[in-house]
Amino acid sequence: LEAAVEAGIPLVVSAGGLDMVNFGARDTVPEKFSHRQLYVHNKHVTLMRTDVSENREFARFIAAKLASAKAPVAVLLPDKGISALDAEGQAFYNPEATGELLNVLQSEIAAAGNSMVSVQRLPLHINDPQFAVELITAFRKVGGDNLSSQPPSTDKEGAGRNNATTDIIAPIQIHSEAAVSSIAPRSCPTAPPDLDPDTPRGAILPGLYELVSSGYPIIGGGAGTGISAKSEEDGGAHLIVVYNSGRFRMAGRGSLAGLLPFADANGIVVEMASEVLPVVKHTPVLAGVCGTDPFRDIPRFLARLRDMGFSGIQNFPTVGLYDGTFRANLEETGMGFQKEVEMVAQARKLGLLTTPYAFTPEEAAAMAGAGADIVVAHVGLTTVRAVS
Repeated sequence: LEAAVEAGIPLVVSAGGLDMVNFGARDTVPEKFSHRQLYVHNKHVTLMRTDVSENREFARFIAAKLASAKAPVAVLLPDKGISALDAEGQAFYNPEATGELLNVLQSEIAAAGNSMVSVQRLPLHINDPQFAVELITAFRKVGGDNLSSQPPSTDKEGAGRNNATTDIIAPIQIHSEAAVSSIAPRSCPTAPPDLDPDTPRGAILPGLYELVSSGYPIIGGGAGTGISAKSEEDGGAHLIVVYNSGRFRMAGRGSLAGLLPFADANGIVVEMASEVLPVVKHTPVLAGVCGTDPFRDIPRFLARLRDMGFSGIQNFPTVGLYDGTFRANLEETGMGFQKEVEMVAQARKLGLLTTPYAFTPEEAAAMAGAGADIVVAHVGLTTVRAVS
């Protein structure tokens, strides 16, 4: 809350999950809490119900964070419970404790006197579908002129995964009466008039241009397994990318394993195709291609990927992630970034969508000159959590 408030970002705030504290297995709960109301969710997770005094402190803490808000903040409070367990008949149902949280939060916000912060009490449970509708309505209200009313429809009925002219699916659909919101539209050129609708590129690009011109981001997700790809499609991704690092990440290894001599990068993508392509029904799937592979005829390989059902390509593994002496040696020995630029040009001739990575303005210009449809600014690898 603090960072968003200081940055002047409009917020929608609620109080979900404040009825519980999470511990590990039952025997990890500190002795001082052994007398408290506990709920063993499973053998790995034990929950403790928060009491009246704790909820009072939570409310004061949140109200103090919001007191200095410089942008609109909508606080929505569900009177019938703030978690699945905090519902009538459930283990943590405690109207006194939850009521203290909501009442004190409302009164503390009122006492602060910041007109930017509004509070709305609703006779709903936090998991009621109508509460989700109210949250989205509030989000649209605090967003003001930065939001538009309706997303563009880019899904063409009847498109199938096995058809090379796969269509873009629409932005994430929320199953309620509320509409999905977008950033304010910006100036954007229209799709090229000479697109061949019988190619993947020609079928996909008009939808992408419509998304961007209407203020929507293009969402692409990397898939290392079939279930990942299915989930991304269900979540509304516009593009799915299959590349060798996805397999390494699913095995608990870091992304950089995809740049090392552990396996045949292009071969892995071909293997993964049989897992991913059959389960993705409408969303374009792109192949991560190692364009510097000296043992493949790249134009023929690209044609093979197109015939398998891939709709486009991305340059991964990419030498752009290398620098220093090693990168210089790659460039000097004919295995440099220019090979990836050439691959993008070849893919475009085959009617494939191209979304290459670039790491410098010069590389971005080279990719654009080769006819890239989307140049992706690579900002570095993730370096925390279980998998990098």
